[in-house]
Amino acid sequence: MKLFDEHIVLRFALLFACFLFAAFVPEILNLSGSYFGFVPYFTAIFFVAYISLFYKFPTAATRRKMRNDVIIPTTVGGEPVRDYQKDLNDQYELHQMMIDVSQEGFWTFNVPTGKVYWSNRVAELLGVKGGLEDSLSALKSYVMEKDWNKFKEEVNKSLVEGRNFSQTLRLSSPSKNGPSNIVVSGRPQMDSENRPIRVIGSISQPVNRSDSEREKYFYAYQDALTGVYNRKFFLEKLKIDVELAAQKPDYFFGVALLDIDSFGAINASYSINFGDNVLRVISERIKASCGENDVVARIGPDVFAVILHDIQGTDVRDNLLSIVKQIHAKVKAPIQLDGQELYISVSMAVVVNSDVDCVEDVMASANAVLRNLKKTGSHGGIQFVTGGIRDKAMKLYKLEYEIRRAIQAKEFVLMYQPIVDIGNSDKIVGFEALVRWNNSEQGIISPAEFIPLAEETGLIVPMGALILKMACVQTKKWVDMGYTDIRVAVNFSARQFAMESMVDDVKRVLAETNLNPRNLKLEITEYTATCEVEKAADIMRKLSNMGLQISIDDFGTGYSSLSYLKHLPVHTLKMDKSFVDHVADDEEDAAFARMVIGIAKSLHLELIAEGVETAEQLEFLRREGCHHIQGFYFSMPLTPGDALEYMKEHYAGTVQPAADAH
Repeated sequence: MKLFDEHIVLRFALLFACFLFAAFVPEILNLSGSYFGFVPYFTAIFFVAYISLFYKFPTAATRRKMRNDVIIPTTVGGEPVRDYQKDLNDQYELHQMMIDVSQEGFWTFNVPTGKVYWSNRVAELLGVKGGLEDSLSALKSYVMEKDWNKFKEEVNKSLVEGRNFSQTLRLSSPSKNGPSNIVVSGRPQMDSENRPIRVIGSISQPVNRSDSEREKYFYAYQDALTGVYNRKFFLEKLKIDVELAAQKPDYFFGVALLDIDSFGAINASYSINFGDNVLRVISERIKASCGENDVVARIGPDVFAVILHDIQGTDVRDNLLSIVKQIHAKVKAPIQLDGQELYISVSMAVVVNSDVDCVEDVMASANAVLRNLKKTGSHGGIQFVTGGIRDKAMKLYKLEYEIRRAIQAKEFVLMYQPIVDIGNSDKIVGFEALVRWNNSEQGIISPAEFIPLAEETGLIVPMGALILKMACVQTKKWVDMGYTDIRVAVNFSARQFAMESMVDDVKRVLAETNLNPRNLKLEITEYTATCEVEKAADIMRKLSNMGLQISIDDFGTGYSSLSYLKHLPVHTLKMDKSFVDHVADDEEDAAFARMVIGIAKSLHLELIAEGVETAEQLEFLRREGCHHIQGFYFSMPLTPGDALEYMKEHYAGTVQPAADAH
C-alpha cells in the first residue's frame, strides 16, 4: 500500500473535512443545549487538523525494496539490514574465482535447454583461444570422432540411469604445451520425479601414474632438505643387506655414520638457513664420494649414514678404510657459503657386516662409537666397531630399552636418607630422595648404572618428572601425619633444569599433590647453576618466589667463580663427599673443607656435609662449625616406612597430625 505524504491534495482534503465538521455537525447532532458535548467533538476535529498540517508521512527515501511485494526498513533496532542480493553476488564471485584458479576445468549442462557452461580452464586444456560455444557439441571439434561417440553414449546412459560417469577423450589437435588427452567426468542432478535437470562435471588432465608413484616414493623415502634418502629407507635397505649377508657368507658391506661435530654452534653463529645449506653441501659431497650402488641417507638432524657396497680386495677392513678416508677428507674440506669460509669437523663410526648380526646391532654399535668419540674428545676421527665396543653397545642398547620400559612400568622407587642437625641433639631436619631401580629380573639396581645413560639419551626428563611426583606425594603423607617441618630434597638434572616448562612443571606437581612449597627443596649441581648463569638465576628466582629452597649439590667439584653465589637465590650448599672422606687425615682436604665452611658462613648459607661415615669426620665438622650432616654414620637410605620410624625417634618439632591442626 502506497502512502500519500508527497501529495498536497491529501492535506487539503483533511482540512476541508475539518471545516465541514465544524460548520454542520453541531446542528445535525443538536449539541446546542449541552456544552460538555462539544469537548470530544472539537478534540477530534483538532486532532485531524493537526495530522493534516504537521504529521510527516514516510517517503520513498526512507524505505527500500527487496522484492516488489515486500518493503523493508533500512535498519531494524538500530542494526543495518543484511543485503542478501549483495551476499549472493559475493558468493557467486567467490565461486567463480575458485573455478578460475583451479587446475581442473568445470562444466554444467542444462538438460531442458541444452545449454552448457564451460569454465576458462576448459578452453586452456583444449588449446582454444577465447570461449567455447554453449553446447556439448563444442567438444566435438577438438576430440577424436570415435571418442566423441563413446562420450555421447556415456552421457545418455548417465541421464537415463542417474549415475556418474568418467571418460578419457583423445584430443584431435593438442596444443604444443598442452595435454594430448583429457578426462571428462560428470554427475547428473535429478528433480523430485527422478528426471535429469542438469549435469555438473569437471575436465582434467589424466594422471601420470609414473609421476604419481615417483612423487609418493619421494615423500616416503627421501629427505626433503638434502634430497638424499631418509632414515626409513636406510633402515629398510640395511635390513635387506643384513638378511642377504646371512644367506651369503661371501657378501660384504660396510656402514658408516657421519656426525657433524658442534653443528648446533653453526646454526647459532650464523643462521638456521645457513646451517641447512651446509647440510646440502655435505650431502652432495658424500654422494660424489660414493659409488652408484651405495646408499646415502640423512638419519638425524646432523647425522648422515652410508651403506657401502662393492667392497673389493682380500682385506675387507683395509679396503673399507680407504673408501671411508676418501669420504671423510672430501666432507671436511672448507665450505664456501655466502662469502664465508667454514671449516667443519666430522666424526665417523664404521661397521663391517661380519661384525654384526642384525640392524639393531649395527645401529647400536655405530652410535656407541660416536658417543665414545665425543666423550674422549676425539672429535673429527674415524673409528671402526670392535668386539668390545660391540658388546658394550648392545649392553647399552638393552639397558636403554629396559629404562624406557621401567618408566612405563613405574619400577623406579625412592629411598630417603636423613639429614640431621648435630647442633640440636642429632635431630632430623630433612631427607634427600634417592632413586633406585627395582628391576623385575635383577632386583635393586644402583643409580650409577642407569643415571648416566638416562642423562645421555634424554630419558632423565620423564624419569625426573616421575621422581618429583613420587617425592611430593610421600612428603605430603608425612606432613599430614604431623611432621609439618620436614623438608625433602629432590635432585634435578641439567636437562630438566634447562627445559622451558620447568617452573610450570614444578607448580603443577605441587598443585596436584597439594604440598606446601616450603616442604620441598630442589638440588642442582654446581655445573648446572653456572652453565647459563642469567637463565639459571631467572629460573631459581621464580622457584624461590614460590617458597621453594634451592640447594647446590656437589659443591666444590666445579671450576667456576664463586662470585655467582652472590647473584643466585641459593639457600644451601652441599659439600661433596670427596672432600669429606679425608678431612681427618689429609691437611689439604681439611683446608678445603674449612674454606667451604667459611664461604657458607660468610654468605649466611646453610651447609650440609655429604658422605659422613666415621666419628673422626663428624668431630672435625662439628669443631669447624658444620652442623647439618648426611651420611652412613647416621643412616643409610631408608624406605618410606623406615624413614617414618626414624622420624618418630629423631623429629625436632612437635608432631601435629593434620586432623588436629584445625
